[in-house]
This record gives sequence, C-alpha cells and structure tokens, in this order.
Amino acid sequence: MGQQFRSIALIFCSFMILLMSWEGQKSDAAAIGGSIPEESIRLRILANSDRPGDQVIKRRVRDAIVEQMNGWVQQLEHPLSLTEARQIIENNLALVEDTVKQTLEKSGKTYTYQVELGMVSFPTKMYGGAVYPAGEYEALRVTLGKGEGKNWWCVLFPPLCFVDAGSGEALAKDGDAEVKVQAQQEEAEVRFFLWDMLTGLWNWIVSFFK
Repeated sequence: MGQQFRSIALIFCSFMILLMSWEGQKSDAAAIGGSIPEESIRLRILANSDRPGDQVIKRRVRDAIVEQMNGWVQQLEHPLSLTEARQIIENNLALVEDTVKQTLEKSGKTYTYQVELGMVSFPTKMYGGAVYPAGEYEALRVTLGKGEGKNWWCVLFPPLCFVDAGSGEALAKDGDAEVKVQAQQEEAEVRFFLWDMLTGLWNWIVSFFK
C-alpha cells in the first residue's frame, strides 16, 4: 500500500512539475498584444521569495503601484520622447517608494525594499505573443526583501501597464472592454488561489520523501 501511494505521488509530482513549468513560462506579465517598442521602459517587481505569503505581498505591492500609476497615464500617453517619460518616472520615484513602504507596513512585513530606475537584467520573456531575449532593458525595478521570488512585469512606457494586474489584460477606455477585463480579473484571482493551493500541496507531498 505504501509503495502504491508513493507511485501515485510520484506521478502526481511529475504532473505538478509540468504545470509549474507551464505557469512559469506564461510569465507574470501584463500584455495587451502587439510588440514592445524599442524605446520603452519596463516595470519589474521582484518578490522576496516564492513562498505563497511573499507572492501575496508582491501582488499587493503591484496593485498599489499600478493604482498609483493610473495618475500618470495622461502624462505618459501623450506623444513623449523616451527622455521625457524617464523624467516623469524619476520625478515620481519617491512616491513609489512611499507606496511600497506603506503597503509593506500594512501587511506587517519588515523586510527591506529598493526602488530604482536603470538598466535591469531580464530573463527571456513572452509578451503579447512575442518572445523577447534575455538582456539588459531600462526598467523601474522594485525589489522586495531578497528579491529571490517570481516577478511581475509590464511595460510602463508606452503605458501598457494600466491593467488587470493579475491576468495581464489591459484596461480599455470603453465600458464594454472594462466589463470584459473585470471578468478576467476575477478569473485571475481564482488562478492565483489555485496556484498557491497547488504549491502548498506540492510541498506537502515532497515532505513524504524527506
């Protein structure tokens, strides 16, 4: 019976590995289709770790930052040069830092954080159906704690980030599209809940083999 259980658990674990790999490849990104312009600035938020609690904090910080950035949309969506967009972001760095600080405090977290604008290393990413090679890209990077967990990212300029931060679908300006996005947001929350639950189940099964 014990051997049979281990065999079933191994099969299940293999399935979990495939599922986790697939989810990872989807990338926790916000994309609206099309491609990323050459002159662009990304936003990247790195979680402290892959523990479910740290991933929840990352999403809270992400939601707070994206909500704050909604106030920048008018400045960023008019025809701007990359230099002008960079200046707007630099002028708001202190506000982003304050948002991160307040969100961590409300969540009862005391780990460190860092907000910086510069050239940031990105692994290979999928965005709007296109694959972008690993390399150095200009980005606003928010590092939570050790920054060793999965990240969330999107394109800050041109403003493609003002989205359902979970599903990666852009918020449209018309009412019908907003209804569609709301449904996608609810679906994304369910997906995140299931992902956290599956991660916990994986850790429980692995404990039997230790």
